[in-house]
Amino acid sequence: MSLLAGGIFMASSYYYPAETFLAFTAGWLFIIPAVFIAYLVYGFVVNHNEKKHRIEVVLKPTEAMKAIVRQEIKIKRKKEEIMNSR
Repeated sequence: MSLLAGGIFMASSYYYPAETFLAFTAGWLFIIPAVFIAYLVYGFVVNHNEKKHRIEVVLKPTEAMKAIVRQEIKIKRKKEEIMNSR
């Protein structure tokens, strides 16, 4: 599809150079940003609609989870001590 569009654009620029330049400039200045904004708005609307149907699961940390975090903190401190002692 893009090859066909590129070929048509090159052929039209050969036969109508001024008009093609104006169309190219208008596309870059107006059409492409407008399409980009429309795509962002569409993505926002889809995301907003999908958020309504999401289920959020909240886990309370258990004692085992807290123990794992404490162990990770100890390991991180030991690693920092070893790196700083060099």
